[in-house]
Amino acid sequence: MVNVSILADVVWADAWARTGMGFGVVFSVLLILVFVLVAFGLFSRIKGKKHTQAQAPQPAPLKAAPQAVAPAATASDADKAAIATALYLYFQNVHDEESNVITIQHNANSAWHRELNPRLAH
Repeated sequence: MVNVSILADVVWADAWARTGMGFGVVFSVLLILVFVLVAFGLFSRIKGKKHTQAQAPQPAPLKAAPQAVAPAATASDADKAAIATALYLYFQNVHDEESNVITIQHNANSAWHRELNPRLAH
């Protein structure tokens, strides 16, 4: 049972005013946060447009005759061996066998453990 004298001593106008002030502060801070985040979004969008416009490729001038494309550099023997090994291992389905078991070994006699639990110190 609620003690009626305690409820009678409460100034309800002050309680509701404090409640309203609390809600007002929370919503004001949230509103300010929304405005700040929107401003950052607009700023980054404007900055991104300037960045992409600055790096836009300029159209190449027309040339009278197209130039011949140089042949691609040939792969060295080490590159060929690496590719061949990778393909061989891929097609042989070679991979590490995992046990899917995690083993944690707890050493209660470590210096850190003794530091945290002085009663265990020898």
